[in-house]
Amino acid sequence: MDLYEMLTKSLTAHDNSRDRSKQVAIGPSAIGGCSRRVWHDLKRTPKTNIDTDSLAAIMGTFIHAGIAQSITREDPFGDNFLIETAMESPRIYGHIDLFIKDQGLVVDWKTTKVKSLRYFPSEQQRFQVQVYGWLAEYNGYKVNNVALVALPRDGEMRDIRIHIEPYDKEMAERGLDWLDKIKDLAATDAPPPAPEEKKFFCSRYCGYYDPTGVVGCPSI
Repeated sequence: MDLYEMLTKSLTAHDNSRDRSKQVAIGPSAIGGCSRRVWHDLKRTPKTNIDTDSLAAIMGTFIHAGIAQSITREDPFGDNFLIETAMESPRIYGHIDLFIKDQGLVVDWKTTKVKSLRYFPSEQQRFQVQVYGWLAEYNGYKVNNVALVALPRDGEMRDIRIHIEPYDKEMAERGLDWLDKIKDLAATDAPPPAPEEKKFFCSRYCGYYDPTGVVGCPSI
C-alpha cells in the first residue's frame, strides 16, 4: 500500500464531500479576498488547476470540527451556544463558527502559522467576521461584538491570539457591497476583474490558475 497516496486521496475525497466544499453560493469567508476568484466561482468556471495544495485548508477543517466538538461540553444542551450554525439572507449565506447568545458575541476561528500572527487580524478577516455578525443580526439575534481567534497550527497554547471589536453594521454593509458589485459584473458579459495574486501563490493554491488565461486566471 502506498501510504502517501492513500492518505492524500482520503483527505481530498473527504473534503470534497463536505457541504462547504459543495457550496456554490459565495460566503463571508470570500469577502475582501481575490475579486477574480469570486468572479470565477460565480461564473462556475471549470477548474483549470488540479494540482493545488489543499492540506492547510483540510487541516483547518479538522481543527474547526475538533473545536466544535470540544466546546459543546461548555453548553451541552445548546441553551447558550450556537455552534457551526448555518444562517442565510437574500444577500449571503454562511456558517457561523460560534455565537454566544448571552454575550451577543460572534466568534470566527482562524487557523494560521506562528509567523503569520504579525498580520493578524487582516482587514479581510475583519470584514468576514463583521459580515457573520450581520448574518446573525439578520436572523434575529442581538450582536454586540465580534471576535477573531487565531490558532497557529505550529504553535503552542500561549500563541493563540484573540481579537474582539464591536459589531459594526456599516463595515459589514461595505463588505456585502463589495460582493454585490462582483455579482453584478458576473451577471454580464463584461471582462472579469484583473488578476490580483502572483503566479507563485495561484499556481499552488488556486483552482482557477491558467497560465494561458483562456479559461481561468493567468495571475500576475
